[in-house]
Amino acid sequence: MFVKSGAAKGKITSLEESALGLGKTLPMYYIDVTDILIYVEKETTVSGIQRVSFEVIRRMVARLGADNVLLSFWDRGRREYVAIPSGFIQDMEEFSPDVLGSVFFGKKARSQRDAAPTLLRYRNKPLKYWLHYLVRAYHASLGHEKYFAKKGASIEEWHAFKARQSSGQAKGVEETPRLKVAQQAKPGDQLIILGAIWNIAGLEAAFQSLKDDKGVAIYQLVHDLIPLVATEHIAADFSGAFYQWLLSSASYCERFLANSQNTARDLKAFMDEVEQQRPVDVVPLAQKFSVVHSNRVSNPAKPIKSRLSSLRGVRLSVLNLTKTPYVLVVGTLESRKNLWSLAQAWQRLTQTPGLNVPKLVFAGKPGWYNDDFNSLMEATGNLGGWVQFAKQPSDTELGFLYENCLFTATVSFYEGWGLPIGESLSFGKTAVVAQNSSMPEVGGDMVEYCDAHSISSIYDACCKLITEPEHRRALEQKINATSLRTWDEVAHDIETVLNQSRR
Repeated sequence: MFVKSGAAKGKITSLEESALGLGKTLPMYYIDVTDILIYVEKETTVSGIQRVSFEVIRRMVARLGADNVLLSFWDRGRREYVAIPSGFIQDMEEFSPDVLGSVFFGKKARSQRDAAPTLLRYRNKPLKYWLHYLVRAYHASLGHEKYFAKKGASIEEWHAFKARQSSGQAKGVEETPRLKVAQQAKPGDQLIILGAIWNIAGLEAAFQSLKDDKGVAIYQLVHDLIPLVATEHIAADFSGAFYQWLLSSASYCERFLANSQNTARDLKAFMDEVEQQRPVDVVPLAQKFSVVHSNRVSNPAKPIKSRLSSLRGVRLSVLNLTKTPYVLVVGTLESRKNLWSLAQAWQRLTQTPGLNVPKLVFAGKPGWYNDDFNSLMEATGNLGGWVQFAKQPSDTELGFLYENCLFTATVSFYEGWGLPIGESLSFGKTAVVAQNSSMPEVGGDMVEYCDAHSISSIYDACCKLITEPEHRRALEQKINATSLRTWDEVAHDIETVLNQSRR
């Protein structure tokens, strides 16, 4: 990250010029991070697509060299497509909204620690932050404890935060210098879009101009066509916006990358229908993740101390979930994940005589159209306690939950890839997986398959892994004997596509 000071503020120094690649004759790689910028404005954890982008970008920068890669994004305030140096991302071991917020927003960024209780989502939106801050301060001054309780905090936490602030607040950093891509780009440069960037006013026109006026080759990674092939699980206006984006992207994209064979089939079917053909290269995502092994003993000579150290950062509520055997379900709680059917199957398991049933633990944040599942949980008291929730777990907590589960379950109606399946395999844990869309590409022969549309099939698959531990261990042995696909391989395959396209 570069810091502007004194007379140099607002100008690009010779050092920055070198880092930004000014004056270079070699082709430059631009990697779009627009969706990451928008995401870290309000979120404190990482979702699937942002995790994919982050993992790939880190490795692409390492492979291509920081001097040859710029991170580009649509600056909505200035309505310009700009770029910043990429070197800082090599020092990031995990997705950090705080670090990325500082890079994107400079002094306007506020770390999670420096955000007031209940105001994390507004930490990078100064006006909204202070408006809500004043409301909280008013209720705190009147002692309205119930107001804070409804928002998951307390007046005591508010006063503790105020005390920390009065002792000295951390200063922000200057905004990272930005280059207008339209002034820098030249024929032969390549722009790779890894994330979800539809429905952003002005961005598509910027891409079209880079292609038409600057000769930049643009590539788009498509994660799924769920808004078009599973519309019953998507808001209608969202599906329409997605359709228009995909249609217009065929105009400025040199070629598409698909994250699975299934997504490639869906994409080719779409292009046939709209009569806009573009080459599609399949670049499967990773099965193996650099995940946090939170409770793995790192020092066999001191197992007690090692275990105590490894549990740092895991909330007591998450620790409590692991006191008895459980099966883990990871992902946004939305209708497409088929949670209602899974819960119905679990209720049937709990009613099976003589069956020693584990708990069912859901780890994720609320999503769309999940009313039937929520109603079932409310009406049955979370199936009488058999179902429990880990709301928005951190990476450390998620790793802890993966390591301690019996197995995992992903019984979605449709997926573009199926990241939780790969995460489960990374921990050596098998899974119950729906045999549709891309999921068999991830699970291979290492999981137990079911029919997402049959509660009985889901029940049978879960029952088999519960009642036949030898079968479960056999699948785990397959996982341990399999060379799982890595993010380095993903980055290598993307680089291969880029190099072939240059010829």
